[in-house]
Amino acid sequence: MGMAASQARFLGLTARKSNVEYQGQQINQQRTALSNESANLYNQMMDLSVPTPPSTSDYYKTSYILENPSGVNDADESYSILSMTKTYDRENQYTVTLANKQNYINSKNNSYSLGVVTKSEETDGTETYSIALIDSAKQTTTIKYNENEANNYKNGSVVENQIYKANPEYGLVGYDECCTEEGVQYYFFRDSKGNNNFLTEEQLFDMMSEDPQSTKYNILQPYTYSKEVTTQVTAIVEQSTTGRYSSITIGDDESYPEDLRGMTFSLSITQDFDQAGYDDAYNDYEYNKALYDKAISDINAQTEIVQQQDQQLELRLQQLDTEQNAIKTEMESVEQVIKDNVEKTFKIFA
Repeated sequence: MGMAASQARFLGLTARKSNVEYQGQQINQQRTALSNESANLYNQMMDLSVPTPPSTSDYYKTSYILENPSGVNDADESYSILSMTKTYDRENQYTVTLANKQNYINSKNNSYSLGVVTKSEETDGTETYSIALIDSAKQTTTIKYNENEANNYKNGSVVENQIYKANPEYGLVGYDECCTEEGVQYYFFRDSKGNNNFLTEEQLFDMMSEDPQSTKYNILQPYTYSKEVTTQVTAIVEQSTTGRYSSITIGDDESYPEDLRGMTFSLSITQDFDQAGYDDAYNDYEYNKALYDKAISDINAQTEIVQQQDQQLELRLQQLDTEQNAIKTEMESVEQVIKDNVEKTFKIFA
């Protein structure tokens, strides 16, 4: 190889070596950017708040309950203390808000059509009637009326679908001023669902005499419901040596309910579990957990992509390193050729 050719080869190798070094620098910069991206993903994962399931102990509400004193059972339900605010008018005097559930009786009209009326033979001078009633859902209820049985009703011995006189002295559930008119005699029958249905005397005898295909009756069906009632009173509240409230004495105010006015009650503690609140909190936890799991999954997927890209760049960098070593070896060889040519040339002129 001549001197000029060797020089040209050496210059080409030098340019190629510089290009390989430049590519290596570019790859290292890309790997640095990927490293920063990976660190950012890790920081995002560390910033995520790990959802924790709600604890049942956080959903127990502690309440003070007024215990009825001996011989006093007027309240429908026990009173509980909703809130207390100190008045500072007297020692241990508070404005207390009490709550209790009270039962109320209401009624609704069920419309029936008269189906079939049959009259049995007289037995001991008493006639028995079977009356078929058809409701709006086309369901048929057969009720029986026997005057002796109706008059002999006693609470607790009701036979299903047998008509009885609704005598309030027997304590019939649902026989109340809300469901009846004063001075009107009522009869009732208890259906298969345990509901009491009230008939006026006029309705009953109409059923046993009218055309069964043309008569409709609105029959009363009472039902009970309860609602929470709050009462605000002024009271003296005493504490035990343990620091918890032990008794309450209600002020003697005519505006207060009779079962509270001027009475002293012992206080007991009860804990009620807020199931609805716990269920809501657990649903929130499940939702947040799903979001957290998705966020972790997304970060892991992006991290895996970054790692694959980094592996590809590392492989390319190894290839460039191998190429650079080969270029270096060839440059050393060309450099030796040039050196030999120079020595030979100077020896000729020496």
